[in-house]
Amino acid sequence: MRIPGAKRIARRMMAALPPRVKARVKNSSTRLQFARNTAGLAPDATMTRWASENSKPVSIVIPSYNDFPFLIACLESLSNTIGEFEHEIIVVDDYCQPDNSERLRTLESERVRVIFKPERVGFAGSVNLGMAHARYDIVLLNSDIVAQPGWLEALQFSAYEIDGAIGLVSPKLLYPNGLIQYGGTYYARVLAPQWFGHLHVGSQATRPVTTVPAYNRSVSGACVYITRAAYERLGPLDDQFWLGFEDVDWGLRAWELGIRCYYQPASILVHHESASRGYSQGKRELSSMRYFWRRWQHLFLTRAIVGVPDVDFILSERSSGLWQNYIDDLARRLTNVGHTVAVHRMSSGAPDEELIAELAARSSLKVCCDWGADETTWLAALENGKPVYLLPSVESSSFPLDPALQTYIVAHYKPEFDYIAPNRHVADQLRAETAWEARSRVVPAMTNPVGAVRDGHAIVTLGATAEERDLVDTYAQENSFVARHFEAADPTETVLAEISTTSPRAIVATPDYQNSLAVLALMSTGAAVISRHNDKLRYEILDGYNVLLVEPGSRSDLVRALTDIMTDDAIKQELSENGLATTERLLETNTVEMSRALFAIAANAV
Repeated sequence: MRIPGAKRIARRMMAALPPRVKARVKNSSTRLQFARNTAGLAPDATMTRWASENSKPVSIVIPSYNDFPFLIACLESLSNTIGEFEHEIIVVDDYCQPDNSERLRTLESERVRVIFKPERVGFAGSVNLGMAHARYDIVLLNSDIVAQPGWLEALQFSAYEIDGAIGLVSPKLLYPNGLIQYGGTYYARVLAPQWFGHLHVGSQATRPVTTVPAYNRSVSGACVYITRAAYERLGPLDDQFWLGFEDVDWGLRAWELGIRCYYQPASILVHHESASRGYSQGKRELSSMRYFWRRWQHLFLTRAIVGVPDVDFILSERSSGLWQNYIDDLARRLTNVGHTVAVHRMSSGAPDEELIAELAARSSLKVCCDWGADETTWLAALENGKPVYLLPSVESSSFPLDPALQTYIVAHYKPEFDYIAPNRHVADQLRAETAWEARSRVVPAMTNPVGAVRDGHAIVTLGATAEERDLVDTYAQENSFVARHFEAADPTETVLAEISTTSPRAIVATPDYQNSLAVLALMSTGAAVISRHNDKLRYEILDGYNVLLVEPGSRSDLVRALTDIMTDDAIKQELSENGLATTERLLETNTVEMSRALFAIAANAV
């Protein structure tokens, strides 16, 4: 039962408490929230075992600016979590006040060294000084960090065991209440193009998509692991940044050198963000921002492809046979209207390094066509051209019984892609699951390789249930028709050719299609099509006009639709003519709208 005004009363009671009591109450509440928001998270056992056998020494560099209480908590958390690692801790004082220096001297030990300077030099300058004294792999760590168990094991594992090109690894950073402060770096072009943003800010630490490791557009200077080999190639932070953007710049320079950045959410640390500098954007921060964009605007703010864009389609075996047929047909049609187009096939799994190397130098639109090609496409488009995702659907919907795979697929819908959706439903679902917008909607349609067939007396089913096949067989036998069944749900070019030999009058296709491609392909045969009610396709597949729609599992609906088509020539002829006209119109529209969408993506930098 909700008591009116309860929150207001609680706030007044809290305000009336003595400061020490108020602090204890607040800390207790924060601990409870943290436990709730991180419930079930634990160190990764595989990474912990690996580190126990393969750990490498690390140098932890911590810049310090008038933050002694936070620094004490940070060092204590390190002592509790990295005892098995050989390590050194280098604290760099950037406050430069005598009383603060005296406090810092009390921290020095066999493991902890403090570097004092005569004057302030800012975050980058302090970090660079500390890294210059480091002997091992380097971990940059803010002083307001509280490390959690398993954090270093996960970072080091990722730096050495996932991809030999990875040199910088960022963890998941949480606010003290267990909500996410940092879950990866991305260019915030939709909300604030002058800034980079943190992914998943404010989400629970246990939100499934935030637990998926992935390549990262840059790093967070609050905590980043850098291998010794990567540091020796990359060098220090640019100390012309006083505060802000120096970490993003560092990560982007790493990518330019072929050193990859990675996000590893199995590594978790608490970050009291901005404990030493506050939240406002002052003169120094804004100056750093402008300096950053003078260097990088060509890659983001002004990145565009002039003229007719070349197109590289990239697909894997995760694409259905029908979707592959569509991409091949689309490539031919786009070539006919002036684009230079290539279709690349790859095996899903690890990124295809040969294909990445081939495409990386091309200023083309690299178009991912399925979830097995996403990382390869993204990696190939970082420096040249632009990454596009041509969605057949929000592909997680194809795996309703595999939540882990669903999470993996959605988590790899990266913000750097420009998305083209096949219908309104997919565009809405993409926004709901990722917050990313589809730049365009283009209805997929493809050329029928065999054309329309003459009328016959056959009934064809595709992907029908056993009950639907039995019903069609019984109906055909009772009415002297021929029935033929195809196990496959999709009318690939091979299936369409086989269907044409049957000369069907009616085609029954009742799978839950995610886009209209299959039904349009069947309509292009000239047969009358029976499909299922499906709100995803309602703007292209029109009940009673170009198809007859039935309720899934309704025997009476299916018999009624078959009877209308097989016994009434006027109904069959209208459905066939309207179906052919619809497919011809949408095929022409597909070519025009796809070319238009690609031009818009190529020309629009933000």
